[in-house]
Amino acid sequence: MPRRRADADNRRFFDEFDKVRVSRFRAMGVIDPAKREALIPFPNGKTKLIGTAHTWFAKGGGWSYFVCPKCAKLAGTLYLIDDAPRCHTCCDAMNIKHRTRMGFGREERMRARDKALDQLIAKLESTEPLKLKPAHKSWCGKARIVYNSHRLTARMRKRMIDLRLNQLASQQEKANQGLKLTRAYTPRSEALTAIPQLTQVWRARSAEALQRALDKAQSAILDALESSDPSQRMVAAKLMLNTKQARDRGI
Repeated sequence: MPRRRADADNRRFFDEFDKVRVSRFRAMGVIDPAKREALIPFPNGKTKLIGTAHTWFAKGGGWSYFVCPKCAKLAGTLYLIDDAPRCHTCCDAMNIKHRTRMGFGREERMRARDKALDQLIAKLESTEPLKLKPAHKSWCGKARIVYNSHRLTARMRKRMIDLRLNQLASQQEKANQGLKLTRAYTPRSEALTAIPQLTQVWRARSAEALQRALDKAQSAILDALESSDPSQRMVAAKLMLNTKQARDRGI
């Protein structure tokens, strides 16, 4: 069991606090690009006067940012910590962490990741537009409903792969007394050659297709570990085992 970190006793997590994002208020008109301040309503009902900064694009449009009241750095998100808005950097200095990474115990971290994955899938499978402003007429498909849908889809795919690898690791740990998996997302070409089913994982374009591809890949990896071909067993072991050699090679 790993040693408990010294900062664990006073550690807090981002999901415990209210937060606001600058993009939504810019789209709603609460933030005026011509002004350096704005009255920002927080989810708890309180309103704070927050400094803002703006950048402009050469062909029109621009982005807005919050100015952190504590450190004066630009931020896209502010968290309400003890009734004071703080940016991510200030929160980190106050030992406020992400539960998915620094939660107490593996089970708590996995539950937090499952919750984040469920929220991401629900966003991508929504049939109602989540964008405040109408999409550009040249946009099509999921981009008309969800902003930056390609990036979110890639994030969903990585999290589902991570989840399945952790599930497979737990099964193998019990069966083989300590076998662990790496969190690699893209195997090398030799792994794709030895286990072609892995290719389907990165070609999936929906949650259902990804689940089916992960099922097939999981079975293929287990079969490869029991193969009579030594090279195929070696590829499967390097893909799964959390060794320094595998990490150095990017497997």
